[in-house]
Amino acid sequence: MSRPNIRLWVTTFFIILIIFLVSIFGVIKAFQMKLNARTGENVTFFTTAKSVLTLNYDSELEVKLKAESMKYVYENISIYYQEDNEELIPLTIETLKWAEDKSVEVLGAYSKKPIDLIFMSREDLEQLSNIDSAGGYYSHFEKVMGVNVDPDSVESILQGLETPLYFFKRKILHEYAHYATFKKIEEAETFGDTFPAWFIEGIAEYVGNDGTEVPYESNPYETLPLESISWDNEFHEARQIDHANPYMQSYFTVNYLVQMYGNDVLVELIEKTNDTVGFYTALEQITGRTTSEFEQDVLEYYQ
Repeated sequence: MSRPNIRLWVTTFFIILIIFLVSIFGVIKAFQMKLNARTGENVTFFTTAKSVLTLNYDSELEVKLKAESMKYVYENISIYYQEDNEELIPLTIETLKWAEDKSVEVLGAYSKKPIDLIFMSREDLEQLSNIDSAGGYYSHFEKVMGVNVDPDSVESILQGLETPLYFFKRKILHEYAHYATFKKIEEAETFGDTFPAWFIEGIAEYVGNDGTEVPYESNPYETLPLESISWDNEFHEARQIDHANPYMQSYFTVNYLVQMYGNDVLVELIEKTNDTVGFYTALEQITGRTTSEFEQDVLEYYQ
């Protein structure tokens, strides 16, 4: 290779490298702005770059909560708890095993990557999730499950009193199901925001209510069009409607899918949904029903 050609090759290489680095810098800066807007924190460029590389963001509150907590590791799950909650650890592990078994039953096998489970106050949970009256929280990006544990209810849970014990287990089952669902979506090489909120929450409610009979007659709420509770903002707005309960509606819709089409239907919907076949198209192809016909079928099933 002649010397001029070597210079040209080296110059071209460095130009491409500079363009690449500038592009990466621009992407990270844009993501930094989104993180700041979402979390209300002043996230540094270094923290943002680390989050992009590891696909895991630790907010200031999450770091603080972990630092103030005790830690117990169960398989791929790091459980962060307070001294007052230490006696809940055996029950927590028992419930996590239950959540794993039920999630595999309806979603099939998935790879288990590290995840954090943090017991926290309702105030901290609402701050972390940006959701009012939240009892639990899951973030696939932050790789964290948050569960509210009221110190006044710990003794009742340990005594096995039905209501506090039910809600404690249910929150863990629900949030773990989110983790399993998003792992399954990730492995299907699809994006979580491709799936309607009622589907995501419905799976979590289905797992969360395992072993509990939920009669349809206990649902006095109005049925909303599924497409009106498809996205997170719409779903959480529907939570504020007095005559609606999107969580309960999501549960009964997913329960109908499983009862009529079998456990494999949830995985089939996840795997069939992609860039060219949206969720509702996949739903129509699998059920042979339009969305409006499917909605009517769900109502008639429970009547």
